[in-house]
Amino acid sequence: MTQATSPAITTDGVTIHHESRGAGADVILIHGLTDSSATWGPIVDMLAASYRVTTLDLRGHGRSGDSGDYHAVGMARDVAAVVGAAGIAAPLVIGHSLGGIVATAYAAVGPARAVINVDQTLELGAFQDGLRAVEALLRDPVSFPEILAAIFGSMDGDVLSEDAKAQIASHRRPTQAVVLGVWDEVMKSSIPELEVAMRLVTSTVAAPYLSLQFVEGADVYGEWLRVLLPQAVVEQWPGLGHYGHLVQADRFVERVINFDK
Repeated sequence: MTQATSPAITTDGVTIHHESRGAGADVILIHGLTDSSATWGPIVDMLAASYRVTTLDLRGHGRSGDSGDYHAVGMARDVAAVVGAAGIAAPLVIGHSLGGIVATAYAAVGPARAVINVDQTLELGAFQDGLRAVEALLRDPVSFPEILAAIFGSMDGDVLSEDAKAQIASHRRPTQAVVLGVWDEVMKSSIPELEVAMRLVTSTVAAPYLSLQFVEGADVYGEWLRVLLPQAVVEQWPGLGHYGHLVQADRFVERVINFDK
């Protein structure tokens, strides 16, 4: 049953939509770029059997307000506002894609008993190459919808059902200002600048940290990540596509519960 919660207003005045359901220790779910709280699908109810689960729509997404600032790290303010409004204490923070960076940034400044980053690398240099290759198309209002759809289509993988793809697409809010606001710093910064920024973000994250990667290369990435986060556990679930937590929802929920013990 969904529980009524007080309005969440960020320190920079953005209204953040959020809902809670279930009872128990707190879990916060943070969605990815252009997605919304609804994209978590059945996982919300599955976790709500054991936890109080709070979902939110990041600024510029779902039913939340717009902003002039879509810096990914700054979205930690959205989470902090929901934590205050819902009376949440020391949550397990789970973020998918963009939400993985937001969850990490939140844990650097707010109370968190653990973080689970779902298929989001913190090594942004490799991601930068792909973005720069299509930057001109992303900045062109005419080509933006088509290139963004192609990017997301390539991430879905082959095992996500057509029904699931349609469900995800129905909740997307592909706004150019939001997408560019999130990706602009990645496209413009040098790799050393990105590395310094990520070191700053992670330097105060002390909570247990699980990184679930649905692509190959988790061993190499794990070595890199543990330089920043020595406590990090990195697991590779290959072949599931970017929404692997929806493809294997039972496995994902079981892993969440076990990691939180």
